Amino acid sequence: MYERTEDKDLFKKSRAFRIENNVARVRALAASPSEDALVCALDNSQLFLFALSNAEIMKPEEMNFEFLVSSFHAGAATGLDTCLRKPLIATCGVDKSVRVWNYFDKSLELLKFFHEEAYAVALHPSGLHVLVGFADKMRLMNVLMDDIRPFKEFPIKACREAHPPLVR
Repeated sequence: MYERTEDKDLFKKSRAFRIENNVARVRALAASPSEDALVCALDNSQLFLFALSNAEIMKPEEMNFEFLVSSFHAGAATGLDTCLRKPLIATCGVDKSVRVWNYFDKSLELLKFFHEEAYAVALHPSGLHVLVGFADKMRLMNVLMDDIRPFKEFPIKACREAHPPLVR
């Protein structure tokens, strides 16, 4: 954000905003007619929203864009699995993210970005665990209410296929 200085032809930078865990370039910005919201379009086809109405009183760590609609993978999805007992689908992609979707509500339940690309994903039948294959290892992770946290690692490199255990 820029503010006008006393010299009406000059502006000074007053605040900066960022989109967390995103390396795509900004393609376009648009403010709402009432100037209370800003929409940002990125090169990876993601749309973000920032509420400008209280930007003046926000702390720097609170100033962040949120998805305008549910986010999608930026690029190809490399893995997909469904849950046996819950209406969940897990996907991973070249954008270094693992996403857990609720196909009943058609909503994104969880989103977790990693430092490396995920090759494969498998959901436990209970929906409480997810197995993800990375370049250096496989990771078994707990699916929590608001996060996906690593639980155990296996020394299996570049695993591109993962299957959940059979449950009878």
